Amino acid sequence: MGYRKLFYASNALLLAGFAWAFLKDHNAEWKPYQSNFNRMTAGELDKRAAAEPDPQKAAALRVQAADWRRRPLEIKQIIVGGLDRYDRCITCHAGMDEYSNPTLKTPFAENPYKGHPKIDEALAKAHPFTKFGCTVCHQGQGLATTAEAAHGWVKHWERPMLKGTHIQASCVKCHGDFETLRGAEAAALGKKVFERQGCQGCHAINGVGGAVSVDLGDIADKPLERIAGYNFKRVRIDGKELPEESWNIQNWILGHLTNDPAEVTPNDPMARYNAEPIAPSAMPDFRQEISRREADAVTAYLSGLTKEELIPSRWYVPGPRPREPRFADAAAHGRYVFRKYGCQGCHGLDAKVGRRRFNALGPGQNKLADGATEEALMAEMEKGLEPTLPDVVGTYTHEELVKKIENGVPLAAMDLFHPKGPVPAMYMPPWKDKISKAELDDLSTWLLSIAKKDDSGF
Repeated sequence: MGYRKLFYASNALLLAGFAWAFLKDHNAEWKPYQSNFNRMTAGELDKRAAAEPDPQKAAALRVQAADWRRRPLEIKQIIVGGLDRYDRCITCHAGMDEYSNPTLKTPFAENPYKGHPKIDEALAKAHPFTKFGCTVCHQGQGLATTAEAAHGWVKHWERPMLKGTHIQASCVKCHGDFETLRGAEAAALGKKVFERQGCQGCHAINGVGGAVSVDLGDIADKPLERIAGYNFKRVRIDGKELPEESWNIQNWILGHLTNDPAEVTPNDPMARYNAEPIAPSAMPDFRQEISRREADAVTAYLSGLTKEELIPSRWYVPGPRPREPRFADAAAHGRYVFRKYGCQGCHGLDAKVGRRRFNALGPGQNKLADGATEEALMAEMEKGLEPTLPDVVGTYTHEELVKKIENGVPLAAMDLFHPKGPVPAMYMPPWKDKISKAELDDLSTWLLSIAKKDDSGF
């Protein structure tokens, strides 16, 4: 008797499962979107038929309207073999289905019923959807059939849909010539700002640049599991804390440009949780130097630096080899070299003021007695700065300055304000293998030309 009851119960559960699956599929989120689009399209065709004076054309329009009303609801997808993608975006965005709506235009202004924006422009024409799909440019989760999951703004999906100018990150992935490409102006600006601020002095791009911090050549692939939720919670975008579904690499990059990175990543300078003290992020606070528009542009540029997303070589467009401008003299060339290799990232724009370097011994710090509070120590360690070059380069000869830049300044050679505090996160790497001898000579010439002179004029 017990087995019979178990059998009946199992069958009841199985039947309930089938019923649940049927109802879930019947009430799928995408179905009303597609149904509404078919109905709205049929309505527009009926209106055109009513206004059409030619009886034959009017009849043809009514036939088309009837066809749209009879269309079955179905999952639609674009298969992009070259990228191993299956994009189902057109299941909801039916107006962008090139098969049923070849013009990709609709009379509707509301999403998801409208056609694709700027469809007549060269950018859209050069990227037919049947070949490239949707997510290669927009990102998101192509296989999903609910709005939230498809747009990728859900926990654990690491490539959410790119919004606004951030979509130009996709231009960077495929176009080595994106700096001159129409439609990629924001990404091009982002690279200019990146170089203007000297980010390449610490962050190399595929090996080109400094080695102080991580190479950003694949920053778009950084796994979110390597970023602590504690740090994401400290990010503010437009003054608001990020919900967990918005923890993604785009907001991580943008957060570093629109917040003080030392506040986003404070680490453990007093060794409360680690065996050794760890200095806060050494990245400068760029908020007074970079506008929000420029921060978004840098985010667009860096979000396109990927190695995981393999673009077929036949799709990749190489860029031109960069050419250096001509210079009036050695000093002018030296100033260009200073900017080219990102020296301003640590020593400030045009070397005017050295940037912060936590716990470095420098001017303006107050000596503290033994037993000073943690708050007092933190306040003084935060005053540490990179050298302001006009104040110090005049103490070197040309040859000594060249050798100093060639060999760099290792962390072990730095004087600390608080001996038991953290070692500064920034140091000067050796540049002898990256900057040519001619460039080093001209850089030294320019640095000596901006050295401060004493009252005697020397």
